[in-house]
Amino acid sequence: MKKPSALDIIKYAAVIVLFALTVGFVVSVSTADAAFRLFIDGEYIGVVSSADDVYEARARLASDIGGIAYGTELAGCKITYGSVMGRAASEKLSEDEIYKALYVAELKDFSAAYGVYVNGEFIGANESAETVYDVVSSARKAAQGEAAGEVELVGSIEVKTLYYPYETLRSGVEMSNELTARSDSIFRTVAPSKSLVTGYVDAWNDDDEIFLAMPGSEIVSTDVSEDGSITVTVKIESAISYSIEYEKTSDLYVGEYEKKCDGKDGSKETVCRITYENGVAVSNELISETVLSEPTAKVIYEGTKVKPITASTGIYDWPIKARYTITDTYGYRRIDGSTKFHYAVDLATSSGVPIYAADGGVVTFAGRTPSYGYHVIIRHDSGQETLYAHMRVLPCVKAGERVYQGQQIGEVGMTGYATGPHLHFEIRINGEKVDPLDYLP
Repeated sequence: MKKPSALDIIKYAAVIVLFALTVGFVVSVSTADAAFRLFIDGEYIGVVSSADDVYEARARLASDIGGIAYGTELAGCKITYGSVMGRAASEKLSEDEIYKALYVAELKDFSAAYGVYVNGEFIGANESAETVYDVVSSARKAAQGEAAGEVELVGSIEVKTLYYPYETLRSGVEMSNELTARSDSIFRTVAPSKSLVTGYVDAWNDDDEIFLAMPGSEIVSTDVSEDGSITVTVKIESAISYSIEYEKTSDLYVGEYEKKCDGKDGSKETVCRITYENGVAVSNELISETVLSEPTAKVIYEGTKVKPITASTGIYDWPIKARYTITDTYGYRRIDGSTKFHYAVDLATSSGVPIYAADGGVVTFAGRTPSYGYHVIIRHDSGQETLYAHMRVLPCVKAGERVYQGQQIGEVGMTGYATGPHLHFEIRINGEKVDPLDYLP
């Protein structure tokens, strides 16, 4: 065998080194921590692992945004990517950071404001809670007019704290004019209990006696002049109608009214001198008027508190938005050879599917028990409760926290007594479990 020359040895060494470098590069590339630079509307945000992370955050935002923004049309931010290699995982954006960046971008043309809804129809929004209250109050006063009667709410007025597109913002004057134009469909004026006395004596009758128009009247004196005219002095006790007063309270929402106390009429004594000619009253002179008792005003609370996003709507929504199958309903069923009553509706779907609050309210329980597994109980403003059981992991809300309708509170699982991933959903009224299907749309 020919002994390799020094040149051959160098060639072989070069090939080996090149091969080693090539293998090392391939290994390095295959094990590199690939990532992407994220740009939103041309602004560099940070590094993400993949476009899927951004897609998932955007899908979550689209689900949540309906509960915090008026309407469904968002800004439609533009997302672009730039390649980058070898970034450490610690330098990448977290899921919440991606969500927050998208949240800000999608709501860039929105403003936090107070929207007014009349009979369910959106009228406009204003960034001042005080202005919104004044708008509703002025509409109520316009409906009352000069009458002393009480104004009742026959329609509905609701104020929601949300994000509204700038083009939906209205001035106080614009919104006030809109509500005033609709006052007939919102308010009704109730006439006061009594009206003031306008006359006391009717006329002479054939027997030359006086008909008194009001009970409690008393003839003080009667004089007949030479020309045949008759002057009658009359004393009468009459009512002083009570007034209606509205008192602001932050315990009620804007558009809500509640009686604080009843009103009470006062009384007065009036003395007047009436002159008759040919049986017809030609003059009525007031001699004196004495207040016997002052009237007490009827006071009505008028709400000033803006309804928060977490306030209950009073209408339940389905707690799962993904595809599901109703596998069990409210009523009797066979389990382990025996008949038992099932107090809920079961919605079977994939493990990890988000669970949403059926309505806004306060979380009264968020934890785990042997039968329900991980579950959440929400008490709504009406006092009703909803329960969401068999969650996959610990709920993403805590006891005492207020949640809004459509806010994610957990994920579908099968903890507790469950044979497969599903949501066990209950509605409780006055502590009694009722059929959820009677209350869901």
